[in-house]
Amino acid sequence: MTIQKTTSLYNKVMLWTLSGLSLVLLLMIQLTGMIHLVNHLVIAVVFSLVCGTAYIQGWRLVARRSPELLPKYYLAGSAFRLMAAAVVVLVYCVFNRHDVTAIKWFSIVFIVYYVVMLIFDAVFFAKVSKNNNK
Repeated sequence: MTIQKTTSLYNKVMLWTLSGLSLVLLLMIQLTGMIHLVNHLVIAVVFSLVCGTAYIQGWRLVARRSPELLPKYYLAGSAFRLMAAAVVVLVYCVFNRHDVTAIKWFSIVFIVYYVVMLIFDAVFFAKVSKNNNK
């Protein structure tokens, strides 16, 4: 698979994954009446989109210039995403330090998105690496 096709496929599948997860969580929010979780959902989706877009653009650059460094890029990209996620959660905690319940719910929603995107990245790039090794 070419680099451009891989980038395009990643973006498409990432959008479908985030859309599907968001629809499921919006349905759960609607059924439970926990409307206050919509703000948490928006923050998690925007973070996932920004990180996913940055990750695939970085991957595209590394894959074009020096593909032998891709294993190191996967590690560095995951570490950067972890640090960025910690900063987002920390900033949210600072701004809402008086509402412990909101912090708990935000953390749950954010972690769900983080884990889903982490699994998606691992599976997607494992398949890409397997296809490229054939």
